[in-house]
Amino acid sequence: MKRIKRFHSIAAALLLLLTTASNGLCADVAKIGTVNFQKIFDNSKAGQKVKDEIKEEGQRMEADLKQQGEEINKIKEMLERDAGVMSKEAREEKRWQYERKVDDVKALKRKYDRQIQELQMRLVNTVRQDVLKIIQAYGKKEGYLLIIEDLNTIYAPDTLDITDQVIQLYNAAYAKNSKS
Repeated sequence: MKRIKRFHSIAAALLLLLTTASNGLCADVAKIGTVNFQKIFDNSKAGQKVKDEIKEEGQRMEADLKQQGEEINKIKEMLERDAGVMSKEAREEKRWQYERKVDDVKALKRKYDRQIQELQMRLVNTVRQDVLKIIQAYGKKEGYLLIIEDLNTIYAPDTLDITDQVIQLYNAAYAKNSKS
């Protein structure tokens, strides 16, 4: 009986200690923030520059492919127009030249697609790395316990979103670095 009373006394004391200790630890409110990288990319000056650079490169590649396509069409038209007056060997040579040009353009398109994807990945990763540094510095300065990307967040109040502040800081840092 004495053991049970002593056990209850110890349990009550532990419960009181844990309750008091946990209240003391929870006195500080954990500061949590969320960021939307897509919004940062879409609305920041650096993100816009990346988009413009990718678009410009894509247009250059597209113009080159269009020129190559026009050359293919000229060969095809010549083949169709002059097929009756050409010798068999000349016709075969032009057909081979046409097919080779078509294959070359297909290979060039694949090459350009790969290059544009690599350029996009490289530039977007550069922006992402710069933004991560800014977020980390902002989090430390403002006393955040945790800042997460809202991509996988099911619910978070809008008050936790610090994306606009990050965009402002990033634009300022980008402007400063652009002048250097």
